Amino acid sequence: MAGIELPQQRRQQQCEPQHELELTCMSNLLSAHWERVYFKDLESRFLLISAGWIAAYAPGRAAEELIGKTDFDVFSGQHASAAFRDEQQVIRTGEPIIGKVELETYGGRADTWVSTTKMPLRDEHGQIIGTFGISRDVTTQVRAENTLAEQALQLRAQNQSLRELDRLKDEFIGLISHEIRTPLASIIGYVELLQEEGVSGPDAGLFAEVIERNAKRLQHLVGDLLFLSQIQSGKMAMEFQDADLAGIAAGAVEELRPEAQRKHIDLALSATDVPRLTVDPMRIAQLLGNLLSNAVKFTPDGGHVEVRLRREEDQVVLAVADTGIGIPAAERERVFERFFRTTTAARHAIQGTGLGLAVTKAIVEAHHGTITVDSDEGRGSTFTVCLPLRPGPVPDTGR
Repeated sequence: MAGIELPQQRRQQQCEPQHELELTCMSNLLSAHWERVYFKDLESRFLLISAGWIAAYAPGRAAEELIGKTDFDVFSGQHASAAFRDEQQVIRTGEPIIGKVELETYGGRADTWVSTTKMPLRDEHGQIIGTFGISRDVTTQVRAENTLAEQALQLRAQNQSLRELDRLKDEFIGLISHEIRTPLASIIGYVELLQEEGVSGPDAGLFAEVIERNAKRLQHLVGDLLFLSQIQSGKMAMEFQDADLAGIAAGAVEELRPEAQRKHIDLALSATDVPRLTVDPMRIAQLLGNLLSNAVKFTPDGGHVEVRLRREEDQVVLAVADTGIGIPAAERERVFERFFRTTTAARHAIQGTGLGLAVTKAIVEAHHGTITVDSDEGRGSTFTVCLPLRPGPVPDTGR
């Protein structure tokens, strides 16, 4: 039997040249192939790698140097671990992974997005002996898709904002119509009474007082509208000069005292010595008037409103605190938006245009200051204004 060649041996000897030829052909093909192709064994070690794969992931290294190595010798640990799990899944199940988009991370190089397909590598008997796959760089496509998605989100947000603005404008038109119509009706009514009774009648003084109060209400409303228009156009007029904040605060308190007394609200001013400050006195008085008017308006009869003025290091702090109905926590950040009115105001049927706090914030910012609110529904509100002692550059007044 020693010199006899068995059929199995003969077939094996015939197959070996064919196998060597196939391997040589595959190696030559991959060495000139610019697609990112690889073949791996059951332990995810490289068997064959295309020139395109090396150029993309291991430039400057030879194919022979990488044979027997793994993704952990090329990629970050996180990416190599994910690739290993995918390949072991393919080996275990025999199911391919097709077109999986993933982020490839390297050390010292920019990350890229690729579309990867991984298939089971089988021998002539159909047994799985490893994996093979191909990946294509889709970084440009992914970035373009991400950009489009971001733009779509921004567009949706802008559309939502425009819809909300339209809703607020519609609501504002209704509110402003009411705010104008009510004082006008009162003025017309009392003018007619004056005409009937004559200016020397016993109630003439009272009638004139009501007319004056409603005329001032209209004047204040028109002033807010004009001021917001100036802000929008970037032509906000400011007249800065040396002023006494304590005096301005005292004047604002006295102006609101009649309304506070009508509601039996205790209105107090607590002021420590503060230095004179370069401000626009009229705008600061307007700011305080808005905060005090809101405090009195939203505080039930018998409540308390206090203005506090003090110095804290390099700034003057001005606070208006009340025991009113408060602001829901979810709405605190929106109270300075134009036309915005809280749900508590709507629920208590308290009229307003939603302009006062927007105007107030604009005045504060024109003085390089800040304004914050501390409030919860049912426990009152405290609005705190901080103005720097050393003012910044005088804003452009548009003149």
